[in-house]
Amino acid sequence: MTAARPVPLRLAPADHAWMRDPATRAVMAALEAVRPGGSRFVGGCIRNALLGKPVADIDIATQLLPEQVIEAARAAGLKPVPTGIRHGTISVISGGRPFEVTTLRRDVETDGRRAVVAFTEDWDEDARRRDFRLNALYADSEGIIHDPTGGLADLDPCRFVFVGSAENRIREDYLRTLRLFRFEAWYGSGVPDSAGVAAAARLKDGLHTLSAERVWSELKKLLAAPDPGPAVAVMAEHGILSEILGVNGSLRILVGIINQDISAGLEPDPLLRFVALIGGGPERIRIMAAKLKMSNAESRRLQGAVDPSLCGEVEAAFTDMAAAERAIMSLGARAFEDQVRLSAAGDVAPPPRDWTLLAKFAREWQQPDFPVSGGDLILLGYEPGPMLGDAMDALKAHWIAERFEPTREELIARLKH
Repeated sequence: MTAARPVPLRLAPADHAWMRDPATRAVMAALEAVRPGGSRFVGGCIRNALLGKPVADIDIATQLLPEQVIEAARAAGLKPVPTGIRHGTISVISGGRPFEVTTLRRDVETDGRRAVVAFTEDWDEDARRRDFRLNALYADSEGIIHDPTGGLADLDPCRFVFVGSAENRIREDYLRTLRLFRFEAWYGSGVPDSAGVAAAARLKDGLHTLSAERVWSELKKLLAAPDPGPAVAVMAEHGILSEILGVNGSLRILVGIINQDISAGLEPDPLLRFVALIGGGPERIRIMAAKLKMSNAESRRLQGAVDPSLCGEVEAAFTDMAAAERAIMSLGARAFEDQVRLSAAGDVAPPPRDWTLLAKFAREWQQPDFPVSGGDLILLGYEPGPMLGDAMDALKAHWIAERFEPTREELIARLKH
């Protein structure tokens, strides 16, 4: 058993690009000019820095009131945007990037979806209303870490423990159930906090109070993790997946897609992973897309991935490149690649042809121009209308079946016969 690594109590700004970045320093300097010591970095930027993960969004907690933040930003030549002023949040634009600056607050009233807050100057009060102890870490501009809830103890091994009572935190906002598994998928050690999981399972019916948009957004973030498989498996085991989706889905195919991503060095594709997880055909996809209020583009992508019209050609593509071309021509390259990957992920034995070769072929394939036009058929005596359209479709199907080899003259000769 290896000894736990010592936990740093200070983040040296020189060691962290995001802390020494001039844009970051300008925001902190503007706030500190009004109230020295009254502003601290908070949440994900501190958590990720301690875990050695990239820092993207930088949040700052402050004892200044929102109006004071606006004045401080303007005085420093920065642009304040009142993105969430009712809840104390001002986005300060510095160096072309937004920094969310939020006044310390406490919850006055919650209903599982939104909270009524009151501003405070008490750092401990602000920490007690946060979701997880690892997200309730603060650091001042010098990098000194403040840990009001004991989050440093959750770093090694990394786990996400609710601040105070897990049930209370979830009842305040049921989205925290999904956030628990999202953070576990991205950063966790693989063994989530048992008390948090148990509370999430007991209160899973509260997920129905959330808007579809919030649920879908969290699911996509979860599935975009490098390997969300273990977290999703825990969700399925405790009935949380079936509560929000109506099905527990196919973990086997999901894991297959995840393994493909890892082995081929691909960026995680949350939409393809979602198709793999829920299983089923076009009707289930249609229902899910409506239930989760997906965008039209997302719905079309998912429908293409389960389009059954050329399933035989897709299966044949693993041994016949002509079938691959026909499938790509009819389905489109994106849908063909999705179907090839799902098929390979679901196979118990490896397919005859490596799916990566078919995926590469789909991405690089250039559709040839169909050499016959409607005008050619009109010259042959066809009247514009359904008969002409049917003739064109039949001729194009023959051209595809022959791997695009028949010339314009050969196709027209076929029509004459």
